[in-house]
Amino acid sequence: MRVSSLHCLTKRPVRQMSGRAQAVLSMILLTIPSVGCSTLGPRTIRSDRFNYNQAGAESSKEQMLLNLVRLRYGEPLYFLEISSMLSQFSIEAAGSFSTWQNDLHGVLGPKVRAAAGVDGDASEQTTFGANLGYTDKPTITYRPIQGEEFSRRVMTPITPGELINLAKSGWSIDRLLSCCVQSINGISNRALHDSNDSSARDTSKFERLTVLMKKFQDSGQQMFATEVQNGAPVIMIYVPESIAGLDSELREARELLDYPPTGDLRLRITDNAYRRSPEELAIHSRSLLACLYAMTHEINVPPAHRKKTDSVVGSMPADNAQRGAFLHVEHSRLPQADPFAQVYYNGYWFYISNDDWSSKRTFALFTYLFSLQATNAPGATAPVVAVGAGR
Repeated sequence: MRVSSLHCLTKRPVRQMSGRAQAVLSMILLTIPSVGCSTLGPRTIRSDRFNYNQAGAESSKEQMLLNLVRLRYGEPLYFLEISSMLSQFSIEAAGSFSTWQNDLHGVLGPKVRAAAGVDGDASEQTTFGANLGYTDKPTITYRPIQGEEFSRRVMTPITPGELINLAKSGWSIDRLLSCCVQSINGISNRALHDSNDSSARDTSKFERLTVLMKKFQDSGQQMFATEVQNGAPVIMIYVPESIAGLDSELREARELLDYPPTGDLRLRITDNAYRRSPEELAIHSRSLLACLYAMTHEINVPPAHRKKTDSVVGSMPADNAQRGAFLHVEHSRLPQADPFAQVYYNGYWFYISNDDWSSKRTFALFTYLFSLQATNAPGATAPVVAVGAGR
C-alpha cells in the first residue's frame, strides 16, 4: 500500500486560503490517513470466510447430485476437488495539495494582470487531488480425482468400523445399513448389477432386519465397542439376552441372523460376505460408488427418458416399501426457487426438496463418506488447475 505525502510549493508565505480550499484540504487530510493507516485484512475475514464456505458447500452438494444423476443415465462419475482458495486484497490511496503565489504585488500588480489579459486575482493558485484504488484477486485451485485416489475414495468398500462410528455419532442404523451395506450374515440387500429382468431379489429379510436394528438403537441397548485383539483394533457388538419391551423383536433378530435365542452375545464385526464363526457378525459393506448406484433407483426421470435409463439400473418392484424412503430426487423443466440442491442435466432440472428431511440426511451421509474415504488416500499427484477468479 502506498500513500503519497501532501506537499505545498510556494515562493513566499501563503496568504489565507478561501473557505472552499480549507474545506477541501480538511477532507483530504482526514480521509487519507484513515485509509492509509487502517488494515484491510481483518475486516475481510468474516464476510469472505463465510462466502467461500457457503460457495464451497453448495458446490459440493451440486457436484454430488450431478454425479448421482449421471449414474442414473449410465454415464461415468467425475469429481473435481477444490484444493485451495486464495484471496489477495490490495488498496492504494494517494492525495496531493499545492498552492502557488507569484510576486506580482503592489501597485504594478493590477496593471500587469490587465496587460496580460488575466481577470481576477491571478497572484494565487491552488491545486488538490486524491485517488483510491481497490483490488481483489482470488485464485482457486481445482484438482481432478483420478487414478489411485479415485479407486480409494470411490471404489474401495466403506469399512464396517466407519459405519459403526457414524452410528455412534447419531446416524440412524437403518439408513446406514440400507444405503451402505450389501449383506449381513449372508442376508442380502437389493442387487446392484444391471438387469432387464422384471423380477427382483427378495430383500424383505434385510429390510426387516434394518427395522429391528433401528428399534434396538432407539432403546439404547445396542452397544458397540473397540477392543484390541492380537495388537489390532476390533469392533465388537454386545447384545443382551433381554431388552425391556423388545423381547419378541430381539428373538426375531437372533433368528434372522442365526444366533441362539437365549444368552448374551458378544460378536466380532467383520467385513466378510458370510459369517465364518458363531461369534462373528459379517457386515459386507458397499463402496461409495455402490452406495450412489443403489440410490439411482430413487431418481424420478422424465417419461421420455425412461426407455434409455430403466435398463441401466437393477429392477425394483413398484410396491417396494423402501423405495424413496431415504432419498427422493425429482425433476422439472424450470429451476426451483429454494431447493436443497439442484443441477441442470439433459434438458431438465433435477433437485432435492428443501423440505425433504430424509433425503437431505442421506445426501449429507454421502458427502461425509466421500470425505472419510479421503483420509485413506495418499498424497495426490494429479494435475491441478489454478483459476484466477477475479480476472
